Amino acid sequence: MVSTALCIILMLLLFALPAYCYGDPTGGTLFQMLGPFLALFWGLWMILANRIRKLVAGLARRARGEEPKRPVP
Repeated sequence: MVSTALCIILMLLLFALPAYCYGDPTGGTLFQMLGPFLALFWGLWMILANRIRKLVAGLARRARGEEPKRPVP
């Protein structure tokens, strides 16, 4: 898990940063700057989505004061 996220970050730094070399007044620069970061966040979300969902559900359950569900034997 961590190695995949590290690879995505390294790829962002190695391949996306050269896109900042020039400025385009038509708005192309905005996409060149935000595109790689959006791709990075989307990739991390796809890798960690299940853990994030479980964490948020657990925090919401704890905030409501419910006991965790126990499996029926």
